Amino acid sequence: MTTLVTHANLSESDHSAQLRKAVIASTIGTAIEWYDFFLYGTAAGLIFGKLYFPNEDALTATLAAFGTYFIGFVGRPIGAATLTLTIRLFLCSSASIAP
Repeated sequence: MTTLVTHANLSESDHSAQLRKAVIASTIGTAIEWYDFFLYGTAAGLIFGKLYFPNEDALTATLAAFGTYFIGFVGRPIGAATLTLTIRLFLCSSASIAP
């Protein structure tokens, strides 16, 4: 099965402008995401162990804090895949119900 995809004919300058916007937006998004994980990783190592696991020794508390960081790092793509699947199922079921 083949799918025909049509694209609007963009001039070279419009294509260049759209490409530049996409690159800039991707760069900004990646920088913000990296900074978010950097701040959380720093806080996990310095603050969260003492704050959330005060009854544990220092090593166990730090490892538990980094464990929460790891779960967030691994869980993010799994959550994105789950959300994508949920949206696709919703759209498919909506299309089959609609007259």
